[in-house]
Amino acid sequence: MPGFPRRPLAVFVCCLFAGTQAGYAAIDLERTIAPAADSAAQEEVQTPLLLAANDLPLNLRQERKFDVLKKKKEPVEKEQAPRAPLEEAPVALKHDDSYPLFIIADQIEGQSDEVTEAEGNVELRKVGNLLYADRLTYRPLDDEVEATGSVRLLQDGSEISGPHLRMKMTEQVGSAEQVTYHIVRDVPSRFYAQQQTVVTVASSNANTSGAPMMLNVANSYGLPTQLPPPRQSEANGYAERIDFEGENQMSLFSNTYSTCKPGSADWYLKTAETHLDYDQGEGTAKDATLWFQGAPILYTPLASFPLNNLRRSGILHPHFSTSTRSGLDFTVPYYLNLAPNYDLTLAPRYLSKRGTQLGADARYVDYHYEGQARFEYMPNDEMLGRSRYAYRIDHRQNLGRGLSAVINWNGVSDDYYWQDMTSRLLQTSQTQLPRLVSLGYSPAPWLQTNMQVLRYQTLQIDPSNPIARPYFLEPQLNLIAYKPNLFKTDFSAVGQYSRFTHVDPTKVQGDRMVFYPQVSLPIVHPAFQITPKVGLHLTKYSLDDQTSGLPNTYSRALPTFSLDSTVVFEREGDWFGKGYIQTLEPRLYYVNIPYKDQSQIPLFDSGLTDFNFAQIFSENRYSGYDRINDANQLTAGLTTRLLDGETGVESFKAMVGQRYYFKPQRVSIAGETTRRDNFSNIVAAFNGLVAPKTYTDLAAEYNYRENVIERFSAGARFQPAFGKVLSASYRYTRDALTGSSTVDQVDFAGQWPLSANWYAVGRYNYSLRDSRALEVIAGVEYNASCWSVRLVAQRLAAISGTPNETLFLQLELNDFGSIGSNPIGMLRRSIPGYGKINELPTDSHLLTP
Repeated sequence: MPGFPRRPLAVFVCCLFAGTQAGYAAIDLERTIAPAADSAAQEEVQTPLLLAANDLPLNLRQERKFDVLKKKKEPVEKEQAPRAPLEEAPVALKHDDSYPLFIIADQIEGQSDEVTEAEGNVELRKVGNLLYADRLTYRPLDDEVEATGSVRLLQDGSEISGPHLRMKMTEQVGSAEQVTYHIVRDVPSRFYAQQQTVVTVASSNANTSGAPMMLNVANSYGLPTQLPPPRQSEANGYAERIDFEGENQMSLFSNTYSTCKPGSADWYLKTAETHLDYDQGEGTAKDATLWFQGAPILYTPLASFPLNNLRRSGILHPHFSTSTRSGLDFTVPYYLNLAPNYDLTLAPRYLSKRGTQLGADARYVDYHYEGQARFEYMPNDEMLGRSRYAYRIDHRQNLGRGLSAVINWNGVSDDYYWQDMTSRLLQTSQTQLPRLVSLGYSPAPWLQTNMQVLRYQTLQIDPSNPIARPYFLEPQLNLIAYKPNLFKTDFSAVGQYSRFTHVDPTKVQGDRMVFYPQVSLPIVHPAFQITPKVGLHLTKYSLDDQTSGLPNTYSRALPTFSLDSTVVFEREGDWFGKGYIQTLEPRLYYVNIPYKDQSQIPLFDSGLTDFNFAQIFSENRYSGYDRINDANQLTAGLTTRLLDGETGVESFKAMVGQRYYFKPQRVSIAGETTRRDNFSNIVAAFNGLVAPKTYTDLAAEYNYRENVIERFSAGARFQPAFGKVLSASYRYTRDALTGSSTVDQVDFAGQWPLSANWYAVGRYNYSLRDSRALEVIAGVEYNASCWSVRLVAQRLAAISGTPNETLFLQLELNDFGSIGSNPIGMLRRSIPGYGKINELPTDSHLLTP
């Protein structure tokens, strides 16, 4: 209560443990008391809905810290003697009898160590507790207090007001009648929480791309990177009686419960009995009716709801939506918190056009292993007349003594499962589903080995563009060694044995052995670095059923030499009064590898890599080991960076590079254009902040011999504040053989406030090549102080069949639950920088760097 005046303290009794006597004379003592924090005058805090339990990480150890709410002093009537305000809000310390207890009142009488009675503007203070009342009786031996008349208790973030209260202070056991309560607890903020990106367009077709380009920019880019303090979760209401059952435990009878601000309960839960367990972070209610805007909308005889973001068993928020492919889609997940380190979510699902499906998601973690198993099964799809399923098993195990194991096993019942079912537990657009079992062994930090078996399930979702089936590894043995500072050199080696098999019996199968030792001599200086490196690439093939006339065995030995050099120049400057550092980093990379005829070697796992900055500074332009390019080439690149003069943070970076060939290309693979010039295309890129809160990302590959752009991408993202973001991007890729475009798309997305409470969200992803929209999203959100509502429509193009149209409608009650279909996951993976409107920070320093 800022500005509270000084005033005399009428009666002050300190340290009751020293004894008190009835009839103490009043003492006039002028004293300045520091004002209490004014919580009622605080800005209204938006508290985000807690994570659904099955979205929370598993932790072997969880810590909680609750701070005490600082409250404003009640107004004082003129005819009443003023009360001394609280010096500072009570701190949630450990309750202990060794802490002194103070009572302030107009009149105090009693007998030492037996009873103390106070009357008139009574204040009782003890660490973690502050009690106001008209009359109070305190019994030291029982540590019991009984207060009547305008009782107000501040304790561990709780404020309880009513006509009567009786409590044992240390044990926090007691009761009160006809109370209004306000409880505040700190919970971790999810501001800047990492979000998993999942592509929603079920397409591996090279002609389309569903992921937004600007999604690779961190959601916090342009906003301050400091983490905000824990947010406050509030609960308040009225109860005919409240029973205090120990620290962080209380039961309320004939009560209301709401997370809205006191006096503005847009929604509340009216129950016969409610138990609040802040240790477990769970509230339970009996005979409960949910009221919203003055009307009952839901009744349940038994309900449970979260009080913080700790995991708990119970029914999760139901999901429902409608789509043209499946009709009404309704899911009621049930979460089982089986132990601190493992849990299970069951997800029964009903689709009106297809039938009933059961999903299960099990997670587990321990010091030596972690994993997740997901499964979905529909016994009869009424549209197809057969069963459908999907599963994923991901397990990682530390076996000790350098041994480890990995299992990643995936599968679906048919090619069109992802397009038809739009799964919640198993949402993916993969067309090559891996089935991997791996055993690793690392006897020393510099040596790693592993053995793996890898197969794939290939989904053919576009008959006009069939997907090639990859070879299987049954098995593959790998060895990777890296030993720095070995006789002043760095030694590395790669060894591999692979057995390649294929489902097509006409394909060549066989074994491949690879050993590639390398030695480098880094010369490092603060201004430059030069690294010469030599190696010997040894390969041997043993093939089955090779084409007639070709040998079944083949050996290849290729020496390699490379020289990598970089120089860094710096200069300091001042731009509009702000210091900066600009770098200029030229780089030269030379590679020499002799020619070896490799036309008789089959292509097991090799292909032409993407031509970009990572590839032009590499030895081999092919992936895998089936092709090693012949090289006598020099790559020149130039990079410049702009760094903040005080923090060193990179504002932006620009790069340009080109490769020069000193002899013609001789090694090639099918479908590769033969190089006719002694230079490559030019690649250039730029990314970073070009203006306050504006991030851009540009990349281009230019063929100046034909004067055409082979590839180009440009994107910009403007994010002035949390919940305000606009992005636009364009992507183009040209087929070098046909000259036609394979990707030609524009993408617009954003979230923007229309008023103080209304927000618009949307995305428009359009393929210029195919003249059709790949994904369209349009919706509005409304944010009240303690609830929000979202109405979002989505139209998602499918590679085959008709587009899928879905409507989402969700009512979310902050820190309690939600009703309807949840579009949050879809919005986060479709709109770069999307933020939940009821997670908006209210502190201005969180909105502006």
